[in-house]
Amino acid sequence: MKRIFTFICIVSLSMAVYSQGITLQNEEDTDTTIAVIGYFCKNDTMEYQRAQGKMKIVDNDTTVTSAIIEKFMIVVTDSTSNGYEMELIPVSFEVEDSTNDIQVTLSKLLWEEYQNVHCRFTTDELGSVQHIQNWREIRDMLKKNYKTAFDSLYTSMPMMDSIMPRKQLESLLILGCSTEEGIKEQYDELDMLFGLHGNQISMEPVESDDVSEAGYPIHSRIESFYPVQQDEYDCEGDYVVQARTDTKLTGDDAKDLLGSTLGVLFNKELTDSIDKYMNVAFKDKKEGMTMSCSEKYCYFFNGWPKLMQKVEEVNLGDIAKRVSYDAIEWTSRRWETYH
Repeated sequence: MKRIFTFICIVSLSMAVYSQGITLQNEEDTDTTIAVIGYFCKNDTMEYQRAQGKMKIVDNDTTVTSAIIEKFMIVVTDSTSNGYEMELIPVSFEVEDSTNDIQVTLSKLLWEEYQNVHCRFTTDELGSVQHIQNWREIRDMLKKNYKTAFDSLYTSMPMMDSIMPRKQLESLLILGCSTEEGIKEQYDELDMLFGLHGNQISMEPVESDDVSEAGYPIHSRIESFYPVQQDEYDCEGDYVVQARTDTKLTGDDAKDLLGSTLGVLFNKELTDSIDKYMNVAFKDKKEGMTMSCSEKYCYFFNGWPKLMQKVEEVNLGDIAKRVSYDAIEWTSRRWETYH
């Protein structure tokens, strides 16, 4: 899973905003749209590798702060008239972290137990994820192992509790995995792989301007197309969906968003210091924060995810640029109907 838990950080703030801007097209004219539909079979197996990382750019100097490589497989365990039953099976987990990122550290601590849990989920007949069948088992595993992970984390970093109180963070994470919907959010690779299934996307570029629930202006563009075969593993009928979303915040908006978000986790003394820093950093109220997300979703002709990519950029005025990337690529396949 991309995040064994949901940790709020500056880069991930863009997630809630850019997702408001992508509106998929539901049109009846199939000559100008591509339908994302899964034509799966029992025992179909896909193996994937997921690469995630974060970079910080200051004065054109780029620093890779963390990188995670995960391998997992998806197996279709049953095919019914209502859809499919599948399992996500963890295979391996590697990490590089130069900054002791809390999210990465906790993920490493939780991996030992997580690798033994298969996520059993169902989809509808189009391939869209519906339910996590064993979400309670996963919830209990997470709750049990959060305590062990936090014991290790706060013992190795004794000053951390004075900055980010353990009780606040632990309560926030446990709350986030207490429901089936919360567990689905932990397995965000499923949304990345199957989130578009059941939609029709225009083959003509569609651009729109909208406003997020928080009132931030958003510009988005989405399109789909059939790619040309480039190697022996491509198939006739493979297709691609692309989208880009841009959001701009004024200095005041950026301060309010960052201040209220960070205030959930950090103690008041540190939050006050951050507020003072933000007041100086965003002196020019017109140049606050810009957030961009570029997405590319490649599918085989039968709807199996082929290559999924997201690149998010957050520009904090003249302070710094933070970039996060996330890519899931297939590494091997076994289809019951493909030879």
